[in-house]
Amino acid sequence: MSFPFRLDVTGAVASVEQNSDTWVEECIGIAMLTRPGERDQVPSFGVADPAFALFQVGSLQRHLLDFGPRVTITEVTVEQLVEGRERVVIAWRHTSDEIVSPEDITA
Repeated sequence: MSFPFRLDVTGAVASVEQNSDTWVEECIGIAMLTRPGERDQVPSFGVADPAFALFQVGSLQRHLLDFGPRVTITEVTVEQLVEGRERVVIAWRHTSDEIVSPEDITA
């Protein structure tokens, strides 16, 4: 099922192919929009709200290592918008079997 939930042109529930770039981007989006503790069954799922704790690249990479998808964050660009808002652009690449630590990420 795709995120956000939507219907395709036929009226069926839209989906994306697992492990596709679109699927990875949707998984990252879900992680960014879910706060730790928000899911009762998996309380460690998600990343801290960047509105209150500033965006932490390491916490997103840790989340991806724990829950997938198997990607490495390669670059993060934070753009200041009006009224204190920020736009966070995340570049990533598929991870093979390499070990990735949050310290390996450039920001």
